[in-house]
Amino acid sequence: MSEIHTGIVVLAFGAYTLAIVLVGVYSARYARNSDEDFFLAGRSLGSWTAALSASASSESGWVTLGLVGWAFGSGVSAYWIIPGCLLGFMFNWFVLAGRLRQRAGELHALTLPDLFAMHFRERIPVLRSLTVLVILVSMLLYVAAQFAAAGKAFAATFERYFQMLASSVFHSGCEGVDYHVGVIAGALIVLLYTVTGGFRAVCWTDFLQALLMVVTLIFFPLLLLFREGGYAYIFGQFQQDATGQGLLSFIPPFNTQAQTAALIGFLLGHGALGINFGYPGQPHVLVRFMALKSRREALVGGIISVVWAGLVYWGAVTVGLMARAMTIAQVPWTGKLLESATSKELGLVVSALHMLPEVLSGLVLAAILAAICSTADSQLVVAASAVANDLYARLFEKSGRTAHLLVNRMTVLVLGVLAVLLVINRDLTVYEYVLTYGWAMLGASFGPQVILLLLWRRASYAGCLAGMLVGFLVAVIWPNVYDEAATGVHVYNLPLAFVCGLVANVLVSLMFPSRHADAPDARHPG
Repeated sequence: MSEIHTGIVVLAFGAYTLAIVLVGVYSARYARNSDEDFFLAGRSLGSWTAALSASASSESGWVTLGLVGWAFGSGVSAYWIIPGCLLGFMFNWFVLAGRLRQRAGELHALTLPDLFAMHFRERIPVLRSLTVLVILVSMLLYVAAQFAAAGKAFAATFERYFQMLASSVFHSGCEGVDYHVGVIAGALIVLLYTVTGGFRAVCWTDFLQALLMVVTLIFFPLLLLFREGGYAYIFGQFQQDATGQGLLSFIPPFNTQAQTAALIGFLLGHGALGINFGYPGQPHVLVRFMALKSRREALVGGIISVVWAGLVYWGAVTVGLMARAMTIAQVPWTGKLLESATSKELGLVVSALHMLPEVLSGLVLAAILAAICSTADSQLVVAASAVANDLYARLFEKSGRTAHLLVNRMTVLVLGVLAVLLVINRDLTVYEYVLTYGWAMLGASFGPQVILLLLWRRASYAGCLAGMLVGFLVAVIWPNVYDEAATGVHVYNLPLAFVCGLVANVLVSLMFPSRHADAPDARHPG
């Protein structure tokens, strides 16, 4: 890529990034000096803002980088991700969202720990503290993966500039400096407007980022298909690939005697239906439901969200398939996608840089950053609220609102710095890291508990505590003890941990019912 080309890409990307930061900072003018406004934007979100910001916050760099890379390696079976995710979207919006908004409003709960503690009238903050701990650990890993995605995207686009920076600062080339500078740049962009504007800034910027993501992931794959001859080109190249026998199969071939078990493992894996188990337990998504203007906004928001998600997933998978087909055809610039085990995640970045006009290339990079920022900022706000509202305000200082806001801003900064330090290793695979750890830990810990709290009147305090602990531990331990290579069967930790957490909650709730749970009554259905 020429110097002029790169310069125009930088200008286009910089203009978009500046606009997003300014929107985030400007939103601070409308913020009131209250915890409810910083954490829930005063419960004022309409269906469009809530739907697009919730959608963008749940679909991070794992879509624009990770899912593209997954499709590159898996072939057409990657399309299973679409029903897998849409089931989760529909359940969240059409079953949980309205009920959660109503219950949170009745309790005046600002956060997920608030919801659990207030619903069960907790006196000693054991459940609240456990919820905060799970959020902090999971969000740290999740945010770290977003910054890793930013590092990869920036490194692929601005490698030459980053190397020049290293040469001028250190008077020599520094291997990997392009990735590390990219991680820091992405972190600084997110932290700037998140610290300033809080949840309101996050929702406003996520709304714009969601629009850019869907436009990019509709028109760019359509352009690729039009230029290269549609799916016939993809299938034709896959048929010529001697090493990719499973690329054309919607059900990949299993090299194991346990064919049935392997099929079930695939369908319940993170590349198919298993991913939807995580949606009911993502605090950065659930908080949008709590911030809705009213329960009625959930229906329209759900329709918007499901349509948006279907388009984005289709686009990401299609770009990955097209990048793989072009690699098989030995298109010169595709060699970069084969440089390392994780290079395949750069399919969207590299193809846009070589196949689009300069300004549009910059906007594609901006869309990738939008996906990263829209998740990282939401997660940082949720983590900050857990510390400021659920630990500091509840356990230490109950009156100083200004102090609470200072604590949450400091939490955002500290978590941001720690997340950057966690992703020094550039070989981290964003797709696997997000879905195996951050997504799975949150989904298994909170999903069953939220569902039972809202839908089952006999859910108890002890059951919620047991279910959360079991779900979290199984999600963390399973990937480190299960030997998939020995069995040939993939067992995704999220569905397993989710079921374990759900069963634990039900059994313990039946054995130890709550006497003082503030459960909804006939006057407050749902």
